[in-house]
Amino acid sequence: MQLIVEFLGLARELAGTREGLVQVGDQATWRDVVRQLTVTYPALVGTVIIPGRDAHEHFDLAPSFMFNVGGRAMVRDLDMPAQAGARLLLMFAEAGG
Repeated sequence: MQLIVEFLGLARELAGTREGLVQVGDQATWRDVVRQLTVTYPALVGTVIIPGRDAHEHFDLAPSFMFNVGGRAMVRDLDMPAQAGARLLLMFAEAGG
């Protein structure tokens, strides 16, 4: 399946682009999308994406970043199935006050 990822803020600066197309398997989870982003945009690793300790561990978004699907819903569980054709925003999770 294909998803469009729009990068905002620091993620955009590190990725070097406004948006990109990510290709993952038909049964992919959001975590698989994160893993694919490390391949396509390695500059995100360490700041936006936190890798596991070895190749067998999963990748996570850094606590200060989040996925938003279509501008409507935040991804709360990276192990849930990804939505084919979704427009995904990778953004800094700001707290206001």
